[in-house]
Amino acid sequence: MFFMEWQRGVAFIRGINVYASKRITQKRMLEICRGIEDENVRIVRIVKTDNLIFEKRKVHYATVSSRLEKVLSRHFGKPVYVTSRSMRTIQLLTKQKSGKGK
Repeated sequence: MFFMEWQRGVAFIRGINVYASKRITQKRMLEICRGIEDENVRIVRIVKTDNLIFEKRKVHYATVSSRLEKVLSRHFGKPVYVTSRSMRTIQLLTKQKSGKGK
C-alpha cells in the first residue's frame, strides 16, 4: 500500500469578523471548519478567526479551500472566500521578503 505523507498548509479566510453579518467566535469557527475533516484533511489549529492551519494528503490545496468556502458560505448565508497555500510556500515567501531567499 502506498503511504502518502501529510502536508501542512494555511487557509486564509477573507472577511470574517470584518462585517457584522460575519461575526463568529474562534471556537465556533473551528467547529464549523472541522466539518471538512476526513481521512485526507485534518484541521490542526486556528489562528485568530481567519487563518487556519491544516494538514492534507491526496487532495490539492485548492480543494481544501473549496471545501472550506462551502461550509462557511452555508453557515453565513453569504459567499466566503478562502485561499490556501502550502507551509513551504509561506516559508519561501517570508525568506524572500527578508532578503534571505535570493
